[in-house]
Amino acid sequence: MMSVFLSLQKKLSILLLNFVLFSVLTISGNSSFSFSQNQFEEWSIQSSVPTAWFNSNISEKCIQHSREYLAALHNRLPWAVKMYKSSARLVENLIYIEGDENEHHESGLFDECLTVQSDGVPFQGKYCTVFFGLQAVEDKSNQEHNFNAEKEKETVHNNQMPSVSFCLPSTCSADDLNSAVAQLLGSRVIKGRNFSVIAIANENDCYTEEKVQANSRFDNITVTILSVFCLLALTITTATLHDSITDNVVSRNSFAVRLLHCFSAKKNCKTLLSTEVAKDSLSCVHGIRVLSTCWIVLFHIGGSFVILRTIYNKKTFIKNALQWELQFLSNGFFAVDTFFLMSGLLVAFTQLRELDQNKGSFNLKKFYVRRYIRLTPVYATILAFLAKIGSHVATGPNWNLIQRISKCTRENWWMHLLYVNNFMHPYSISSPDYAFGESWYLACDMQMFLISPLFIYPIWRWKGAGLIWTAICLFVFLGTSASVFIAYDLIPTLLVFRPSFRQKMDTYYDKHYTDTTARIPPYLIGILLGWLLHTTKGRKIYINKYLVAAVPVINPLIVVSYGVLHHSAWAITIGWIIFACTHGYGGFINRFLSWKLFLPFSRMSYAVYLIHANLAISYGAQSRKPLYVSQLPTLTTSFGLLGLVFLFASVVTIMVEMPFLNLEKLLLPYNSKAPEKKKM
Repeated sequence: MMSVFLSLQKKLSILLLNFVLFSVLTISGNSSFSFSQNQFEEWSIQSSVPTAWFNSNISEKCIQHSREYLAALHNRLPWAVKMYKSSARLVENLIYIEGDENEHHESGLFDECLTVQSDGVPFQGKYCTVFFGLQAVEDKSNQEHNFNAEKEKETVHNNQMPSVSFCLPSTCSADDLNSAVAQLLGSRVIKGRNFSVIAIANENDCYTEEKVQANSRFDNITVTILSVFCLLALTITTATLHDSITDNVVSRNSFAVRLLHCFSAKKNCKTLLSTEVAKDSLSCVHGIRVLSTCWIVLFHIGGSFVILRTIYNKKTFIKNALQWELQFLSNGFFAVDTFFLMSGLLVAFTQLRELDQNKGSFNLKKFYVRRYIRLTPVYATILAFLAKIGSHVATGPNWNLIQRISKCTRENWWMHLLYVNNFMHPYSISSPDYAFGESWYLACDMQMFLISPLFIYPIWRWKGAGLIWTAICLFVFLGTSASVFIAYDLIPTLLVFRPSFRQKMDTYYDKHYTDTTARIPPYLIGILLGWLLHTTKGRKIYINKYLVAAVPVINPLIVVSYGVLHHSAWAITIGWIIFACTHGYGGFINRFLSWKLFLPFSRMSYAVYLIHANLAISYGAQSRKPLYVSQLPTLTTSFGLLGLVFLFASVVTIMVEMPFLNLEKLLLPYNSKAPEKKKM
């Protein structure tokens, strides 16, 4: 306890001396004041402008301009003082604190640094961030203080390292800064550990006003995409005006008029905000969809806080997330299984009804084309925005992450539109270049949809044999998943904060989390539930009330059992709730889940899913200062972003999703009459 107190006292003393020194520098009128008069003064200037004090591996121009900057600071020129205030201080004892897992971030002033400019010097302000890692002392390459191995294996975890941001002359490169900081640190070993602190700087983490302006310029493809968006907006405006002017005046039987009115914002707003429940619909599904969507959004917002330098005290954030009262948010991975279940349920429920109406006629071409038209236009719109426009909307200390995601989207857009990105993506999930990370679900869902007729039609045609076939496939997929867990020694879930599990996350994500064969069991359970609800529709089902309250539970005794079965266990639980609610045993739960207010938000859920993750990442990337986590700021930030997601989703739904849904209904109408003498 005494050692902790003395260590804290030492740190406070250093900070106090820095404050006093800075006050002297800014108010002193003595022009003969020398930087070398005091050891602490020299150390403070070195910690702010390290490129002015060392010659090894630093360019001559950088050294020259850094010393010109110091001379201007000595004379208290306004631009130099502004530059000094914009730079953070390298307080080495705060980089890694013994026994403390919190990352120390000194962020400086981003916007103020970029606006530093003077006619008297040939440079401007340049904002650069240096990250700090640990390297084994036994490694003799440690003497050079390079971290090339880390650069080659760059992951999103790099952003979680302690960092200091400097405002330097624009003629200094990231390599210059890296060498200067490494020499400033010297050979220092963490007490009680065989590791030395090393500096990691990259040009991607450096910004100047010119660089920001260059990134904001539009190329021809960006202009083309913007033109298409403007054309879409013009079409919507025209359709809305025509719909309003001709309302109840002219006949709407004309195909051209109906085609135009597909884009009417007036019509689509009425549809979006309608609370009318369709006949034979599963009303409780809407509430489950909305709650699951909010669950995923809040979960990913919290994840973006951890991945980026959005929060200062990450340890406190993780500790709070592990509290029992917040487990409903921390276990957001289960919400994805809810959507797989509902997807299989709704496909089976609607398609079995069509098979009844059409006497077994199954038009596979229309079945697949309709699905692709429903999902792809809004998906392609978000992809186009992310690829060419999203990187231009803002800037910030971590905005290079958005630019890298944008570049990756441009290179791999075709994988997304073919719905194979869960298998063919060239980057691992831990790579900062991994784009549109949440879209793996869309690929899995589409692939499951493509093979769904192999289960739905046999169930309708042969019933018993079809059910047995589906059940056998379910257990085969579970067995395959178990063998993968054993073969690759996978972790049980991504919701693990142990450092030893971090190395296995990429393998888990690739071999299990985004693998269609591993995630299809909830979908098959949904198909079986869809058949059950279809066959019991309109029938009175008696269920013991105590049985209704029972929830299936799986005890995770070993990693494999939990990793393989928890998806299916959750799907069975949600499926049981839907079944009970549909047959009148849901009570107040069914009344809540069937609340008509959920309907508009349920219609927006697809757009919300496509938008939310990149919005959360963009928020963290443009943040100028890390957020110190406490309950109220975390609550307001998370739910503020949730509100923004739904706001943007409503615009995308009205302007893109609903017009193409209307087109799909107009061009591919449902035909309930069975063709005569036609068999599959």
